[in-house]
Amino acid sequence: MRTRGMLQGIALLAIAAGALPAQQQSRTFTPALGFSVGSMAIEPTTATGSEVGDRSWGLQLDAGVLVKRHLYLGVDLGSQFLDDKAQFQQNTTGGMKKSTAQLTYLSAMTGVRTGSLPVVPVALGVNVGASMTVTRRSIDDCSDCQTDKLKIPGGAWAEPTMLFGTRALKLRLTDRIYLGGDGMRSVISVGGEFTGLKK
Repeated sequence: MRTRGMLQGIALLAIAAGALPAQQQSRTFTPALGFSVGSMAIEPTTATGSEVGDRSWGLQLDAGVLVKRHLYLGVDLGSQFLDDKAQFQQNTTGGMKKSTAQLTYLSAMTGVRTGSLPVVPVALGVNVGASMTVTRRSIDDCSDCQTDKLKIPGGAWAEPTMLFGTRALKLRLTDRIYLGGDGMRSVISVGGEFTGLKK
């Protein structure tokens, strides 16, 4: 299932993060690996046209590089599990199964960060980027079953970010705001980021 694949990806990300060197303060380029759980808002008219709810939840994996601790360049891959209002059933070799609706997005981004503030262990940042989406209603693990393509576009966005903690693995909060507003409207997420950089 797609959920299992995302969880396996998170496990691999955690293993890779553990393998990174602990002391990277002096490096010009520092790898950054992240994961998060988020809630997406969809423009109501677009959601109605695709017969899904205008709120969803999902998972995201991201990877990038920090240049001299303050410039961030990265990509992410996310999957949102939609509230399907037009679910169908189909008889398969594994029996009668129900469809699910899912949106997958791929994004590229750049941003700036402050580094940890001197008084409290919080770093602030903002990313800008763009997402492309693939959205469909289908039955998992079935190659010949019905598939309905849905139209929920992504587009350009801005994303205020807060990172908490002084250790290499930090708590991360983000609010991604899509500028077009005709598909994805926002993704609010909480997760972690490993950079090897300490305060």
